Amino acid sequence: MYVQVLIKDQSIHWETPCTESPLENAEDGNRSAFTPYKPVTVLTNLQRGNIQTEGPAVLPERSVHQLAGQGELFLGDNCVLGTSFDANVTDEKDFTPLMWASGFGQLETVQKLLKLGAVVTSTGKSGENALILASSSGHAAIVRELINYEAEVDCVDQDGNTALMHAVYNNHAACVQELLNAGADFTITNEAVETAFDIAIKKRSKHAQAVLEKHMLNLMQVGSSTPTS
Repeated sequence: MYVQVLIKDQSIHWETPCTESPLENAEDGNRSAFTPYKPVTVLTNLQRGNIQTEGPAVLPERSVHQLAGQGELFLGDNCVLGTSFDANVTDEKDFTPLMWASGFGQLETVQKLLKLGAVVTSTGKSGENALILASSSGHAAIVRELINYEAEVDCVDQDGNTALMHAVYNNHAACVQELLNAGADFTITNEAVETAFDIAIKKRSKHAQAVLEKHMLNLMQVGSSTPTS
């Protein structure tokens, strides 16, 4: 009954505009701990065609991480297969090629990296990992793939935010569903003492909120139908 009361109580505020920014400055003791992942722009102006060139364009050399993020790590002249390629090499932020591919939605690259031994639990300097990046960016198929390779569903970043919280914050309902199906704990709180449901209410992430509510109600129904000994 506790969950049901919680849902009804918070439902009153669904249409109330949020007056607090989840990204208030660090001195505010009531601020959200949440800092959503923002993908790095890996395409240069030259690659986008924004710069006119004279003669043949010479594209700048790209790192394996950028190639992974663009889905070109295993294509043509960029293909690293058959080389001494390290699937777990890190960049200056401790991001691996798997983390880049996951954050930018490159499913085929993710699958190949996992088969090459990419470590699914590697973390960046802020505690983010491939699952968190995929969840934050809304790539449900990659979330499922990482979970199949035993990614830790309830992993947290440096602010205590789970992959579920990242998915909810950005209203990625399909990712929320994948994580809940895998047993993600929606009662975990981050450093601002917010649960995934709290974040859904604050951000008005209604699609993600609906998935959470349905999951909670299903758990309640299962609990009420279980005979007591």
